[in-house]
Amino acid sequence: MTTRPHDVTDLYLSPVLLEVDRRLADLAGQTARQLELFSALSTDREARDSVERKALLLDSLTHLVDLHGWSVAWDARGLRVSHGNHAVVLGVPDSVREYLASAPSD
Repeated sequence: MTTRPHDVTDLYLSPVLLEVDRRLADLAGQTARQLELFSALSTDREARDSVERKALLLDSLTHLVDLHGWSVAWDARGLRVSHGNHAVVLGVPDSVREYLASAPSD
């Protein structure tokens, strides 16, 4: 059964997904150092451990993106964009997966 939008926030799903997905696509093929710089330049912080690395990269991916009430979080399958009971998981490039897996020890 097709789910219809319930409010204005639901209507913003497409623009939010398209922008976050475009940013993820831009990271494809980047080296760990390039991803580290992207994250540091976007957040003005450097990650000290794997938890911070994930948080800062997530902040970088959504930096200056108007999420219109949608939230973005890491998921085992990729990047989860959710609002209420609605959720979509975007796949992440291998370069991002490798960068997150190679994080310094906690």
